[in-house]
Amino acid sequence: LPFHVKGERIEMDGNPHVIGMGVDITQRKRLEDELRRLATTDALTGIATRGHFLDSAELEIERTRRYQRPLAVMMLDIDHFKAINDSHGHAAGDMAIRKVVGVLTQLLRVEDMVGRLGGEEFGVLLPETDLERAVIVAERIRDRIAALHVVHGESRITLTVSIGLTEYRRGDAGIDALLLRADQALYEAKRGGRNRTVTRAPALEAETAA
Repeated sequence: LPFHVKGERIEMDGNPHVIGMGVDITQRKRLEDELRRLATTDALTGIATRGHFLDSAELEIERTRRYQRPLAVMMLDIDHFKAINDSHGHAAGDMAIRKVVGVLTQLLRVEDMVGRLGGEEFGVLLPETDLERAVIVAERIRDRIAALHVVHGESRITLTVSIGLTEYRRGDAGIDALLLRADQALYEAKRGGRNRTVTRAPALEAETAA
């Protein structure tokens, strides 16, 4: 059990003594753990919050730099999500989000990380994965989601997602640089008709940057 011991030095009959008092801090520890969970876990989906995802991504990038290993970053967005909310209500939208997260958690590895970046937008870290391999992962995810249906009342809603991919290259300043490229690729996927995966490779000048 979490236990805090406080000691105090006193004089008794001219001799020094130390009196100790133990305090059970189980309740406080539980409260601290719950606050930490709330700060790092998205309430709707159980995956990482945006802040926790970004913090973890910076640590992963440091590891990638140190060991010179590949790292891919994915951004994924549910297509026509506003139409789902407008036509079927926010409860249906929440169900769609949870369905997509269910596919992600099923198909991603233990070492991968997924976070909710916005309402219907998600980020994924793929350590030890180059861009070519990341495309295979992304397409598997996209195909699985396209086969899903959200049943809400009498409605049967088909889901699709658009995906943008990039990979780390020496010289990238941090996760913001990778997310910017992945977001640009995601925008191209949306503009190209949605329900597709688009990659954006790092610029060659990033490789030789200081």
